[in-house]
Amino acid sequence: MSNDDSFLSVLPASPDWGRWKRLALLALLASVASLLALGGLLTLWHTFFVYVEPGQHLVVLSKYGKKIEGGRLLAEPGEIGVQRAVLGEGWHLIWPILYDSEVHANAVVPAGKVGIVTAKGGDPLPPGEDLAESGQQGIQRQVLLPGEYRLNRHGYDVEIVAAVEVFPGFVGVQRRLLGKNKGIQPEVLQPGLYYLNTREIAVIPIEVGVYQITFKYDVRPSHNSAIKFTSKGGFEISMDCTIEYEVLPQDMPGLVKEYGNHHQLEENVIKLQAQAISRAKGIDYGVQEFIEGTRREKFQADFTRELVLKCSEKNVAVRSAFIRDIVIPEEYLKPIRAKQIALETELTNQAAEATADTLTKVERERELVVQRVAEVKAETTRLVAAIDRDVENIGTRTHAEIDKMKADYGAQIATLEAERSQVLGSAAAEVAKLKDTAKNGLYQMKMEVFQNDPNAFLRYTLAESLNPKMSIRLMHSGPGTFWTNMDGKNMSLMMPAPGANATKPAPPK
Repeated sequence: MSNDDSFLSVLPASPDWGRWKRLALLALLASVASLLALGGLLTLWHTFFVYVEPGQHLVVLSKYGKKIEGGRLLAEPGEIGVQRAVLGEGWHLIWPILYDSEVHANAVVPAGKVGIVTAKGGDPLPPGEDLAESGQQGIQRQVLLPGEYRLNRHGYDVEIVAAVEVFPGFVGVQRRLLGKNKGIQPEVLQPGLYYLNTREIAVIPIEVGVYQITFKYDVRPSHNSAIKFTSKGGFEISMDCTIEYEVLPQDMPGLVKEYGNHHQLEENVIKLQAQAISRAKGIDYGVQEFIEGTRREKFQADFTRELVLKCSEKNVAVRSAFIRDIVIPEEYLKPIRAKQIALETELTNQAAEATADTLTKVERERELVVQRVAEVKAETTRLVAAIDRDVENIGTRTHAEIDKMKADYGAQIATLEAERSQVLGSAAAEVAKLKDTAKNGLYQMKMEVFQNDPNAFLRYTLAESLNPKMSIRLMHSGPGTFWTNMDGKNMSLMMPAPGANATKPAPPK
């Protein structure tokens, strides 16, 4: 059998090919059926199930049920129409025959904002009410704080507005726009962030602290804001001053209610009172009194005291009212200025005359000074010459007296020298005598010590004159020498002992 025949032998017989075909067809049909079933299942899933992503919500519309009663737009369960309740994120089963659905984005209120909600349907508001509560139609009193809300847009609208912020240094005056108590409210808001319904309440920021208003005089009418009043005598006075005032926070609502803002407050309280007080007080003062310091200070005190009193009645605290300048009319100042100029001119002329007299006197005194200087110089020359002569005479007399004194002292010195020589000679003789006497007495005493032996005294004297460091050695060298021949010569270098061979003294007579 060939190799081809072996290969063909392992193949199934021709009737088996039909069975394989049927199996393949069945497998294909099964795959198609599976795909159709899966597609149908997915179609059914998406038909009955709705997916809501995060940040969204599902609004359900009921096709069957009873009609909505009243003025409501949103239906409750069992009522036909848009259901009030919404569904959050995730999968939800919605029967397509009974319900429809819509996916909407959630309402987001950012930080620092508030959401003002308006209900499109609901019960009508009671008479006199402007803001709606839950279940009522209209602007809702309750606002949405920063966050995310599933708000059914079929029944509600939301408006995002900025929260109310009261900055440091300010207070917030509340004005109610809706409701029974419309108008300015007595409570103020301190600095901070407030989530208020701006449809209900408007907040007016008012700066607190000490305000300043200045009335400044200027020759240009468009720039002149000075306070004007009439003085005693009918002269118009312009007053340049600065007023500092303060309104306490608790008094701000009343002032805003009456005047609106602090600019209107300045116009209707500070400026009005300042002008009225200056007119009332200024008529009591003459123009001259505004020039004098004491009377001007009194007007300042009266003006300030009256302004503080009147403004305090309006809850405005005046801290200071400083009058910088009071402008006097030119028609009044002109004669005063002319009179003053004439007076100053007269004083100047008098001063010029006095200066001329003074210059004449100065010139005369200068000439006297020159004359006196010459006299003093001549007198000084004469005195110097006299002094020189006196000095010369005194020098001559002094030398003569010195020579005489030298001669006198020389004689005295010679006399003293003679006396000294005589005394010294006598003293020397006396000393010699005393020395001799002492010496003789000493010899006598020494002789008595040696018992009047002259040889012993001689040997003592010889020994006393010898050098104390000298040493004597005696050596015997035999007969015939100097030392051996001294025997019998009655010579001895050694001092005999006292009493030896001494002659006894004669007994006293």
